[in-house]
Amino acid sequence: MSLSSWRDRFPAIADEGWTHLRNCSVGPVPRSGLAAHEAYQRAWIERARPWDDWLEAVDRAKAAFAALINADPHEIATFSSATSAIAQVASAFDYEARNEIVTSTLDFPTVPQFWHAQRTRGATVRFAEPGNRRYVPAASYAEQIRDETLMVCTAHASSFTGGLIDVDAVADAVHDRGGYLFLDAYQTAGHVPIDVERQDIDMLTTGTLKFLLGGPGIAFLYVDDDVANELEPTNRGWFGVANPFEFNIHDPAYAPGTRRFELGTPPVPNAYMATAGLEVIGDVGVETIRERVVEHTGRTIEAANRDGFSVATPHAVDHRGGVVNVQVQDPEAVTNALHDRKFNVSSRGGGIRIAPHFFTLEEEIDAVVDAIADVATPRST
Repeated sequence: MSLSSWRDRFPAIADEGWTHLRNCSVGPVPRSGLAAHEAYQRAWIERARPWDDWLEAVDRAKAAFAALINADPHEIATFSSATSAIAQVASAFDYEARNEIVTSTLDFPTVPQFWHAQRTRGATVRFAEPGNRRYVPAASYAEQIRDETLMVCTAHASSFTGGLIDVDAVADAVHDRGGYLFLDAYQTAGHVPIDVERQDIDMLTTGTLKFLLGGPGIAFLYVDDDVANELEPTNRGWFGVANPFEFNIHDPAYAPGTRRFELGTPPVPNAYMATAGLEVIGDVGVETIRERVVEHTGRTIEAANRDGFSVATPHAVDHRGGVVNVQVQDPEAVTNALHDRKFNVSSRGGGIRIAPHFFTLEEEIDAVVDAIADVATPRST
């Protein structure tokens, strides 16, 4: 399928004329996602028992996400947010023999904020530092991992810099000390290949709001089958038991696999839209998307540097995710000026975040950097 045909599938691009470069924050929803949401509404209106349609939709979303990361569908659970997924995993540990959580100073705040709150349960937080880099090297994680380390819970890529970690090396480092790797893939799923089996990832969470093009309100949790069946979350709801519709209140058994982490009614309408976005990613192919995003982010860095702007983003491909942070003075004002010109970007970390996708055109990269040069003053890093 031609690139122009794909672009026609996104109303924000084809109908509203946005140059959409905000995929690190909000990805555009395809027309198929809007149609899927209408199908959810029809099931609600037309069916005497819409539960059958709803649960099938949730299962389809789980299967589509499982295929994306090379997992089995029963290793996937659904939540309304990645934070909820982390909380459910956290509830399954007692923080006695092992109580240390390693994260990084480049992580999105929700991860350290969540783990700091677990101090009342005995958890402590240790931080891997990037040093003078825009990514956190595996050696920095290894320095923080000790015999008391329960897990490394960290971002696959930084939402601020786009810095990408070496998952394989971090997994080796924490497993050598007997801990787990819990990966936050919100900034990578959909444009960076992930293979939970090959990369030896114990747990992973992400949502479809960003590069997965499936809208807000749903997140997925992967837990390796062997790990999941060893854990018993202390927060439990009716979807976390073996047979939710048996309504056993006296001696309910945990569901097998990752479903044991689920709580109440799943995010049904969001599952419809999520599957539509995941199908787009599957049809295009993550390897193809990665290649295009690497090309676009590299072009952005070169153009920004040529115009006198520094970037708070790794230059090396192996350390670069899907975000280029162009450093400017007064980022909020610059963002508003770019929005007025129909460039959908976001500001964070002292700059303008440019986050292209497979449907981005080379001329759009050039145009947004030209626009930044027109309305912004460089900020030194």
